[in-house]
Amino acid sequence: MKLLLLDDDPVRRLQWQERAACQDYDDELFFERDNELRVVRARREQAAKQICAACPVRVECLRFAESGPEVFGVWGGTTQRERAIRRRRRRRAAAVTRP
Repeated sequence: MKLLLLDDDPVRRLQWQERAACQDYDDELFFERDNELRVVRARREQAAKQICAACPVRVECLRFAESGPEVFGVWGGTTQRERAIRRRRRRRAAAVTRP
C-alpha cells in the first residue's frame, strides 16, 4: 500500500501500515468472499469497521483507498460501496463548481 504517493521514499510511504489496527487480523475480515451472503457480508463489514474505528491510521488508510489503488475491501472504515458513493459525490460537487 502506498499512501504518501508524493513521497519518493518507499519505506516512508509504507510506515503508516505498520501502525494499522488491522495488522493482527485475517485479510478475509476486510475483503468480500466469492458468493458471500448479504447478511454475512454485512456482519463481516461491521466487524471490520469496528476495528477501523479504533485505528490510529484510519484517516491515512482511507486517503490511500480513495487515491485510487484500492477498489475492494474495507479501508479506513469504509466499504467499497461507501467509497464509490463518496467518489460520485465529489465528482458531482466538482462538476457543479466548474465555470
